[in-house]
Amino acid sequence: MEILQVLSDPILPVFAIMAFGFGMGRAGRSSVDDARLLNRFAMSILLPIFVFGLIANTSIQSFSLVPILIYLLTQIVIFSCSFVVASRLFRRTPKESLLLGFCAIFGNNALYVLPMSVLMYGETNVLPVTSIVTLDAIVAFGGAIMALQIISLGKASPGSIALDILKVPMLQAIFVGLVFNLSGFTVPAPVNTFVGFSGAGAAPVALYALGVVLSQTRFRPDKVVVTFTLAKLILFPVSMWLGLTVFVGSDNFSNQFLLAAAAPAGAMSFSLAMHYNVPTDEIAQIIIITCVLSLITLAALA
Repeated sequence: MEILQVLSDPILPVFAIMAFGFGMGRAGRSSVDDARLLNRFAMSILLPIFVFGLIANTSIQSFSLVPILIYLLTQIVIFSCSFVVASRLFRRTPKESLLLGFCAIFGNNALYVLPMSVLMYGETNVLPVTSIVTLDAIVAFGGAIMALQIISLGKASPGSIALDILKVPMLQAIFVGLVFNLSGFTVPAPVNTFVGFSGAGAAPVALYALGVVLSQTRFRPDKVVVTFTLAKLILFPVSMWLGLTVFVGSDNFSNQFLLAAAAPAGAMSFSLAMHYNVPTDEIAQIIIITCVLSLITLAALA
């Protein structure tokens, strides 16, 4: 019953905005060009604001180091294998291979697992999920942006590449958030109000844009879609379970790390694809299919 409650509120209402975008796209009220503009707004303005607030106000010093390192190492191994499979076996471009690998390791924890964990464990006992959301924002998401930026710039000099990377709003937000967090600075109350108000729009705008694009996407799961769907829903959580079993043991905190690993592919994979002009059909299908199938795996793990 708890799982049904979490699914009915807040998960399904959150993703209703994606269904709304799908309907508007099918009705011809929103175009793919509109979706690209909205996605650019979310990626350049709203999401950096959200990530800054998340990192600046999270108690990084309280994070449990061993399971976080296991999670990070698992991400690195699975991403590396996924990139090789995408580029060598499926002959995808470097940027598309990178984002397909990103789909396999970057979960929708902020929208799925965090509210579920709050219901099951209470607001004061969800530090593991919060740590994963923060880790993903700093390492996985920030690393993906840096890599995409470097690939996009081609053979530019290291200095020009570094300068262009420093201009990316998301990386600026991550850096400033870390400065506030690690230095002990307190974010002023008016700034927190602004961050809470504006950053809350990142997910709805990105999901609406995803819905619009999906309305023009033909759902024909191929070997690529199946491969990276299985990587996200089975390979990642099973690998994480093995690591936790060997090095940590079983408790509520470990279970939250496992739930985070079993989350569906994050919508930010799609946002990055649109932002860096990478084909979105297969990535969009992976996101939607993992969203549906993860309801089963998350229910079994919770």
